[in-house]
Amino acid sequence: MFKIMTRADKILIAFILIASIGSIFTIPKLLNTTDAVKEVVVFIANQEVARFELVQSSESIFKEVPFTIAGKEYAAKFEMKDGRVMLHRLPEEIVPLSIHKEMGWISESYQMIVALPIKMYATIENNTNAVDTDFDIIVQ
Repeated sequence: MFKIMTRADKILIAFILIASIGSIFTIPKLLNTTDAVKEVVVFIANQEVARFELVQSSESIFKEVPFTIAGKEYAAKFEMKDGRVMLHRLPEEIVPLSIHKEMGWISESYQMIVALPIKMYATIENNTNAVDTDFDIIVQ
């Protein structure tokens, strides 16, 4: 098969491979806007229950988000440090497995923390003060 391919074919294949691998690392960097204020948004059953700013602090800052499941009050404890956020272990009676705790720290808008039995998830949104347009960041 390599006898059929010319030198130009091999160079083209190498270029496509390098461009593909390079895009894996550059696209997330392009999507991350440096002037944006990041916010942690917490949803339960697709209803937003809390929104707070992600703090860039070298010390841990804790934020509790109260919520109600089956008529009982609970609180989700979030820890923020160095521009990252983590959800601490929820009570075992509503979330038997600690998968949400094992997800660890998130810091980008394409990451999320999920606690399935109660349909809770937390994401990070970049809150830019720019006017919303019909184009995404790659098109601009």
